Amino acid sequence: MGSAWNAVLTGSKYWIMFPSSPSDPPPPGVYVSEDQSEVTSPLSIAEWLIGFHSEARKTRGCREGICKEGEVLHVPSGWWHLVVNLSPSIAITQNFVPRAHLAKVLAFLKNKPEQVSGFKSDMNDPYDLFVSRLKKKHLDLQREGLTEVESLRGGKKRKWEELIGSTRDQRLTSCGFSFGFGDGDEEEVPRKDS
Repeated sequence: MGSAWNAVLTGSKYWIMFPSSPSDPPPPGVYVSEDQSEVTSPLSIAEWLIGFHSEARKTRGCREGICKEGEVLHVPSGWWHLVVNLSPSIAITQNFVPRAHLAKVLAFLKNKPEQVSGFKSDMNDPYDLFVSRLKKKHLDLQREGLTEVESLRGGKKRKWEELIGSTRDQRLTSCGFSFGFGDGDEEEVPRKDS
């Protein structure tokens, strides 16, 4: 969901990358669980290179190349990739969230925190951290992303909301309701405050 760039300061790196889509299988030698919560591959990069590299190079959409000192490579969101240093190397990489993927990233951080990596062990809620930092720097973007997360839910209402035709927030701000039997004697039942 996030993208990245990698700038090689010294040395050189071999990259092999594969596009990712629901219709394409993962690269050879990579296995994704049915619910897509786990990705497994051989124990080492060397094993993958020996066992799957030549087959992987024939995969539709495969891109490979060498980045040398002073070059920058963009890794598109969701692309599978493997990197091997061809010589002693120093590089800087930065992950970022493209605007088009903000809602998906927010939903992932919120709904799958156990799959988020790269934080210190005392980080309990990466979603709240991301949302609060986004709010400080880009309030409009934060609001837009949170609104889109709701629409990603597909406008899916809970069954109760479908039945009564309103959301919880709408019900909390409304007044009581009445039992109307058409005889003009509609006594209002007040809302019980908690």
